Amino acid sequence: MCIIIAKEKYGRLPSEEELKNSFTYNSDGAGFMYVKNGKVVIDKGYMNYDAFIKHYKSLCSEFKDFKGKSLVIHCRIGTSGQKIKENTHPYPISNNTRMLRAKHLSKEDIGIVHNGVISGYGTSTGLNDTQEFISKYIYPIYSHFKDFYKNKDMLYGIEKITSSKFTILDKEDNLYFIGDFIDDNNLKFSNSTYKTRTYYGYYNDYDYYDSWYSNYYRKQEEIDKLDKEENYYYNEEDLDTDNLFELEKNWYVDLDGTGDIEKVGKRELYFDYETLELYEYEKGKYDLIAVNPIIYDENYEVIW
Repeated sequence: MCIIIAKEKYGRLPSEEELKNSFTYNSDGAGFMYVKNGKVVIDKGYMNYDAFIKHYKSLCSEFKDFKGKSLVIHCRIGTSGQKIKENTHPYPISNNTRMLRAKHLSKEDIGIVHNGVISGYGTSTGLNDTQEFISKYIYPIYSHFKDFYKNKDMLYGIEKITSSKFTILDKEDNLYFIGDFIDDNNLKFSNSTYKTRTYYGYYNDYDYYDSWYSNYYRKQEEIDKLDKEENYYYNEEDLDTDNLFELEKNWYVDLDGTGDIEKVGKRELYFDYETLELYEYEKGKYDLIAVNPIIYDENYEVIW
């Protein structure tokens, strides 16, 4: 999955809650990318939240909360390659394995982070999918066309062949984006895992459960409604369908936040993005089946 958090020069910094959520959902290591002395710094390998947030605060102190400066943060979920410091992001645009795995570089002209899974890469070379794609695909482009990232058609091409999201930072302190990002009050996120979610049910991991404790009781009335023997059914004329969108058949849903993910398949599922309710349409009626579910696309990217 992973998440990219990108602060442009005029943007705000993420809150500690947003950082905590991002690392909790994407907990296989984190890294930072910023410009210092006219060069891109790649600074990664923070494998637990305490080390991550401590270094983040240190950077904010050094660069005075990055006022007028860009900052890119990446939190990783390992989908290919080992879950080690060397496989965390960011990366230089290079075909040099040692540099791609380096935990600290400070003299780069350009750096990149990735959110997604790139099919066909990271299976045979010892590199993860992102590292191999950079080495075999992006670096050859960059070596012949240094400003490729300023060309919208080239960025669109990378998006289409990878179905992924990237953020590029150059030494001029400018950011370039591949794929659709959420703009939340002048801060960009590659997906919604920075948001606090409401979880229902019981957990063996009580520390994890406690982090969502207050939200659980705030929504308890809605939970009780779903726990009744019969669900609530709505006729079309009784339900505001303007806010509904249908889930794609190749998407996945986690109905109760317990990690039990199922494919949409042949079901007709509709999500109300105003009330955060999920309905199943069958026999001419809408059946309320979940409140605030987690919705994934075909690449297991969190959509909501």
